[in-house]
Amino acid sequence: MTTAIARGLALGLALMLAVPPSQGFVLKGSSSRSNTRAMARSRGKGNSGVRGLAVMVEGGSLNPSSSWSSSSSSSPSPTPHATVVFLRHGQSVWNEASLFTGWADVELTTLGKNEAAKGATEMWKEGLEFDVAYTSLLTRAQQTLDIALTIMGQEDTPVNKDWRLNERMYGGLTALNKKETAAKYGADQVKEWRRSYDTPPPPVDKTSDYWPGNDDKYAHIPDDQIPLSECLKDTVDRTLPYWDSAIAPALKRGKTVLVAAHGNSIRGMLKVLDDIADDGITDIEIPTAIPLVYQLDKDLKPIQGNPRAVSPLSGYFLTDPEELAKAQAAVAAQSVVSSSSTDGPTDNELDIGKPSTVSPGWEELSPPGDDHIVFTCLGDGCLMLGSNDMREAFDKFDADKDGTITQHEFRTTLLKLAADGDLGPDEVGMEELNTLFDAVDRDHNGLIDYEEFVQAVTADR
Repeated sequence: MTTAIARGLALGLALMLAVPPSQGFVLKGSSSRSNTRAMARSRGKGNSGVRGLAVMVEGGSLNPSSSWSSSSSSSPSPTPHATVVFLRHGQSVWNEASLFTGWADVELTTLGKNEAAKGATEMWKEGLEFDVAYTSLLTRAQQTLDIALTIMGQEDTPVNKDWRLNERMYGGLTALNKKETAAKYGADQVKEWRRSYDTPPPPVDKTSDYWPGNDDKYAHIPDDQIPLSECLKDTVDRTLPYWDSAIAPALKRGKTVLVAAHGNSIRGMLKVLDDIADDGITDIEIPTAIPLVYQLDKDLKPIQGNPRAVSPLSGYFLTDPEELAKAQAAVAAQSVVSSSSTDGPTDNELDIGKPSTVSPGWEELSPPGDDHIVFTCLGDGCLMLGSNDMREAFDKFDADKDGTITQHEFRTTLLKLAADGDLGPDEVGMEELNTLFDAVDRDHNGLIDYEEFVQAVTADR
């Protein structure tokens, strides 16, 4: 296994030299080892933050029909006419910092990327193949969608982006610390702004950098349609016309649709699908990056009776009940202002250098059988791999086991792999090897450490 992974990584590293940066690279493990499945993908994704993906699986083939798929329970009847899956974005950097976000355009944290990766794999195990996808104009939702489609191997799915799927606009609260805001206005007032149906927070000033009208991505929207502040009712009123005009037509054609959006814009669509009252929709908790599947009939009414559905929703989350309860409780806790400023580990807390432990922020999945998969996102790349495979591959290059790879060790390993027939002679010329080493050695100290090794496989080319 170790040799096969090392060969796959080495091939990917070599291909870096031959493939234009906008295309990334594809690497595959040695097909001569029948008990090994090793695959890695990397795609250029612009500013999405999903610039690399490696997938490595040990012990049998992973596919949507495997025995440990969450779709093994009996399917509801009648046969659905269409399917829509809602996916709330993963944790953002402002979620982590306990700041009101709304329309502020911030990226996912490492944990948020992992959440998206986990949700993507649940959809893949469910056997979902999407015809079309929809997302907002906000980076965190687009990153979540990119990670999901990439992991599922569905990067070519058409994607429609629209501001009407944005999160609610938090107005004058945008960028404020939640604890400090509660101290200023009172916890009860902040709770009303956050969780009532029709009470918006104070409006943002139009001179503020956080008024969307000052952002060129909204230049096509008339000023009177750009909100200064929104309550949930406002968000529902803005989201539903887009549902009717853009998403519903695809569903009427029997398509399978993925909507990667935000807690409140998703609530608006669920409100209509399940005919939930105004005072009931505010209590619906949408966990981050846990897919919510709705199977619809020809009239776009949810098919009832699925044993995995959780009342009052007719759809079902792709996770077990215990994990769902934990995730919903975590989301609900965000509405209670506390002194905590983080919901998970920061990038600096990820101890990626330890060979024998799973770092904080890794989402672990241990299905029955021999498969053992771990997710992590480092820098701009995301990984789904056997828990020890990356470290073992690094050790394959690190001959003297001192925790770094010298230029000699790097060249020797690749040349040996070339001699074994895994790399062609044109791919491993000395000049190319030296250039490749310099590209991987990001701090240019003549040594490749573990983090640089991981980034070489996952980062944008």
